[in-house]
Amino acid sequence: MRLIDTHLHLSASDFKSDLNEVIERARNSGVEYMITIGSGYGAENYDEAISISESYNLFFATGVHPHDADLGLKDRWNVEDYRSRLEGIVEDIKRISSNRRMVGIGEIGLDFYYDLSPRDVQKSTFLRFLQLSTEVRKPVIIHSRDSFGETIGILRDFSGSVPIRGVFHCFSGDVEQAGQVLDMGFYISIPGIVTFKRAETMREVARYIPEDRLLIETDAPFLAPVPYRGKRNEPSYIVETYKMVADIRNVSIDSLAESVIRNSFMCFDIRED
Repeated sequence: MRLIDTHLHLSASDFKSDLNEVIERARNSGVEYMITIGSGYGAENYDEAISISESYNLFFATGVHPHDADLGLKDRWNVEDYRSRLEGIVEDIKRISSNRRMVGIGEIGLDFYYDLSPRDVQKSTFLRFLQLSTEVRKPVIIHSRDSFGETIGILRDFSGSVPIRGVFHCFSGDVEQAGQVLDMGFYISIPGIVTFKRAETMREVARYIPEDRLLIETDAPFLAPVPYRGKRNEPSYIVETYKMVADIRNVSIDSLAESVIRNSFMCFDIRED
C-alpha cells in the first residue's frame, strides 16, 4: 500500500530536532508522497521548503497564510510598504515556480476565526495570490476558517474571468458548502479531524465527496488523528485517517489510497519520473 499526504508543514519548528526520523516513520508506514507547505512570507520559508523537498524527494507549495497576510508589518502597516513587500514576495515565488517540485500556491485564503491580520488585508493578499496562481499556472491551496461565504465569493468573482483550480485544504464545512466547492471544480481534502468523536459533519462530507475529488492530509504538526490526538501530528499518522475514510465510504484502504494518489496527481499536475 502506498499513500500520499497532500498537506503538511515539515519546515515547522516542531520537526527541527527529528525530521529524519519523522520521514523514516512516514516511509515505513507507506507514505510514499508528501506535499510540504512553506507558507510564511520570507524567502527563508521558501528556501527551506525547497531544501526539504529536494533532500527527501518530496513536493512543496508556497504562498502566504492569512495569518501572515499583513506581511509582518503589524503596527508599522501602511499601503505603500504593504504593496512593495507583497510584490517582492510574488516575484520571489515566480522565480521558484519553475522548480519541478513546486506544485501549488498556498496555503492562501481567509481566517476570520483568529483574525491575526486585518480582514481587508487578508482579502487583498488572497486576491493577489489567486492572480499569481494563474500567472505561474499552479493550483491554489485554500485555507478558509469562519469565512466560507467570503472565500467562496472571492473565488466566484475571480473565476468569472479567469479559470481557477485547486483544493480546499482541511475542509471544515458541511455537505451544502462542500457542494458549492465541488460545483466550482475544486478538490476537497479531509484531515485527521474526521477521526474525532464529535466530527460527524466531517464524516458526512467525507462520505459525500465524489471519488475523483477526494484528497487526504495530516496538516502536521497540527490536528493529530485519534488515537494520537493531543500529540504532535506527523505524516505516519495519516494511516488512521485513511482507515476512517475507507470505513466511512465502505471501500478498501488500498482502493482509497490509489484514488487519492490519482486525484492528487491530477490536482497538482504531478508526473512521476
